[in-house]
Amino acid sequence: MISSAAFSAEEEANAGTEQTASAAQPSAPTVERTEPSRENNLRQALSSHPDPSTQVLQLDTGKDGEQLLGYYLTEGSGITQGGVIIFPDELTHMDWPENLNQIRTGLANHGWYTLAVFLPQPPPPLPKRTLPVLSAIKPTQSSDAPQDSSTEPTADEETTSENTETPTDAVTNQQRRAADAPTETEQEPEEKKENYQEIVTRLGNTAFEHLKKEKGVDRVLVLGAGTGATWAAQYVQKHQDQQNLRLVLLDARDSKAENAPRLLELLPEIKTTIIDLHHSARRSTNTNYSENTPERRLRLARHKRMNNFHQSRLPQTNDNWKKDNSWLFKHVRGMINTYIIKAEQQSRSIDIPSAEQSNKEQAPG
Repeated sequence: MISSAAFSAEEEANAGTEQTASAAQPSAPTVERTEPSRENNLRQALSSHPDPSTQVLQLDTGKDGEQLLGYYLTEGSGITQGGVIIFPDELTHMDWPENLNQIRTGLANHGWYTLAVFLPQPPPPLPKRTLPVLSAIKPTQSSDAPQDSSTEPTADEETTSENTETPTDAVTNQQRRAADAPTETEQEPEEKKENYQEIVTRLGNTAFEHLKKEKGVDRVLVLGAGTGATWAAQYVQKHQDQQNLRLVLLDARDSKAENAPRLLELLPEIKTTIIDLHHSARRSTNTNYSENTPERRLRLARHKRMNNFHQSRLPQTNDNWKKDNSWLFKHVRGMINTYIIKAEQQSRSIDIPSAEQSNKEQAPG
């Protein structure tokens, strides 16, 4: 029969052996926790396209580690009309089935080289600090408190005052130290974040240079859907003097990104042709004009006498968009043919009479 003392001694010996063995074995490396990225997952999903006619492009933009992801289609009619750069809405992607898929494939079948660009998600705007928070960080000193600078406390007095500090004084001193410390805006960040507008401009330049490689691409349409209309308008406004651009807006609305431009400020500065298409319903004259309504843009165009601005209301969508939504492409193509292709052909065909011809055509006498 084994005594309890011998049994406990055997347990201690086994425990010591196990501890020695565990100490000899190296500990398993800790794996850092990574959160899933919606943007990276979407880019990976869009990197392949089931239609073999669509070419998936990954072009270098000139910045290290940055590439343009786009869906490219060559024209399929034999008569080149130009190129189309498509900026999608920030809540969708460049092959969104409700609108962009029909537009990019339909225009490619009628003489347009189409390139739909993937836009990264803009950074969310930072919330502004309210007045109570600012007053708590930087408390104001009361002007009624007497200030006596004639006498300075000795070292013993300072030590005594620190030891006898009340909780209220401790909170006040902590707030004062927080106020004296440099804030996040005063401190220089380790790596300054690039402006989102510069990223979109670089992607647009890369898409334009790729389209210019194709023979016969003289004019380029920049089509923006949703919030993509804001970036399309900004790109045209910046490059309209150097590049032969036209602007097409589809259900345009302003982006909520930080320091994003406003359509009502960009449109009057654009000199080239603007086509504004929207699905909004008819509204009465008593409706309050918000900033993103088509009525507000039309009112601005009339006020500024923008003869290059053409707006049209799109027909109502079908209940089942999978069955037939080719009506959207037909309407977009009709507006492009009327106000861009035919209008430019008519302007080139007008012959201005010279001075000799005008003298010959004068009435006798």
